[in-house]
This record gives sequence, structure tokens and C-alpha cells, in this order.
Amino acid sequence: MYISPLLVLLLLVGLVAGGAALLMRQFAHGEDSTVQRAQRHARRTSATAVVVGLLAAVAAAVAVLLPAPLAPAAGRPGVAAMMLPLAFGVAHTGVILVGELTWPRPGGMVRRARLAHRGLLQALPAWLLRTTIGTLITGIVVIAVGAVTDDRYDANRSITVYAGNGLVEGAASPYVGSFYGMPALVGLGCLLALSTAALWVVANRPAIVTDDVDVDVDVENALRRASAQRVLRGATAAAMILVAGLVTVSGLAIRSAATTAAQAARLKDLPVGAAASVLPWVGGALALLGMVGGVAGVGVFFVRTRVPVPAAELVDAER
Repeated sequence: MYISPLLVLLLLVGLVAGGAALLMRQFAHGEDSTVQRAQRHARRTSATAVVVGLLAAVAAAVAVLLPAPLAPAAGRPGVAAMMLPLAFGVAHTGVILVGELTWPRPGGMVRRARLAHRGLLQALPAWLLRTTIGTLITGIVVIAVGAVTDDRYDANRSITVYAGNGLVEGAASPYVGSFYGMPALVGLGCLLALSTAALWVVANRPAIVTDDVDVDVDVENALRRASAQRVLRGATAAAMILVAGLVTVSGLAIRSAATTAAQAARLKDLPVGAAASVLPWVGGALALLGMVGGVAGVGVFFVRTRVPVPAAELVDAER
């Protein structure tokens, strides 16, 4: 099922991200204010997450393509393609999580803090939260439908459409059957678990301290919102690209299988049937929606939400 590369990836991400976080902490101390150190830490964490994510994506895809004695060669390119966004999302979110765990702590002999209840999702923009939930629901539905409609006689990675009263058929792959659906579902679960853990750390980390209590609240809220967006942007973008890819290739497979079945029925002067007549259009529409969703997923990763903060403690919310 090619699930093991994801589990190995989680371990490697923990080791690499932990080492990177320790290096970042070595350069985090100095004469800068707490806000300046927080900004610098956020920039380094964000850059490290992107680099580690890209390396993890390439490594996971290559690992799947390597010869394995117990794994079939068929279907490996498709799984390798799925591993690209999954590995990037898992690695990126893992590094962000470690970065939040090593967030600069308030210093000094006297510390103050304003008591405030912070929910797990409080700092997230509504559009990003809705996009994440919609992506997860769409992914689960697509994987479930694919598992029910795949061709079990072809290792659960293709779809068969019948025409001519069941006398002729057309098959096509790759299709989001259980062969591809199970690794995708495990990957989405890893992204969800890591994102939830990172958001919990963001919500419960110590607040920063400045010379003005009122400034504390504004700057801290801005930093916390920026952190929450960093966490969910990477995970949501990876999930959107993964689900969009599943929808696109499945739509193309449906269109190809239905078209083949319809052509075979016409050649034998058999009735095409409603399924073989409608499914090419359905498959084409799904493929188009998937491609649009993939582009939107890339866009989500680069969206930056500006947060108003006092000029004296300007926070770079675009990191």
C-alpha cells in the first residue's frame, strides 16, 4: 500500500526539524527585544520549513520509485506523484510545529501576562478554516466513492464502465480506488494530526512582553495569527493539491473508460446506455474542477493576510 514511506518520513521530519530548531535557537539569543527575536525566529522557521518540505517531497517520491521485492511495480508513478504534496505538507507542518515549540520565551526577572482564553482555532482566518474543512471532506468523499467503484480485478486502481446492456466495457486507470486511496487517507490523517498539534502549541505558548501592556495584546495577537496561518497554509495547500490530483486523474479515467465503452457499443450496433453517454461529460467536468482546485491549492500557500499592529512593534505577518 506504500504507507510505510509516510511513517518513515514522520520520523525523519522529527529528527531533521529538531536539529534545525536547535540551530535556530543558537542564533536566537542576543540583545534584541522579544518581539524582534520572535520575528526572526518566525522567518527562520518558515524558510526552514519550505526547504525541508521540498527535500522531503523529492526523497519520498524517489523512495517509492525504488525497486521493492514485495511491492508491485505497477502504480508506483501514481503513488510517487501523491507523495510529492503529502511529503511536503507533512515535513513543512512538522518543522513549523518544532518552530512553535522552540518559540522565544519572555526574559527578565519580572514578567507579566494578561490572562486570556485562546481557543485552538481562534487565531485562524475564517476563509482558511473553511477551505481546510472543505478539502478534508472532499478528500474523504472522493476516496470513499473511489473505493466503492474501483475495479477489484485490477488491483483496485482502475474503473470499468459497461455499455450495450453489459455486453461491452471500457476500463481506464489510474483511478482513485483503494490502491491509491488508502495512502492518501493516511497522508491526510498525518497532516490533520500535525496541524492540530501545531495549532495547540500556538494557542498555548507563552505571550511576549513589551514595555506597554496595551501593545502586548496587539502584538501578541498579530504574532499568534501569523503563526496559525503559517501552520495551516502549508497543510491545506498540500491537501488541496493531493485531493485535486485525485479528482483530476479519476475524472480523466472515468471519461476514458466511458468513451471506450460507448465506442465499442456503437461498433457492435448495441445501445450505448445512459451511463456511457453521461459519464464522459461527468469525467471531463471532474478533471476540470480538479485542475482548478490544484491551482487554488498553490495559491493558498502564497496568500498572506496582513495584520494591523502598532508601528512601534511592527510585526512581519507575511512570514
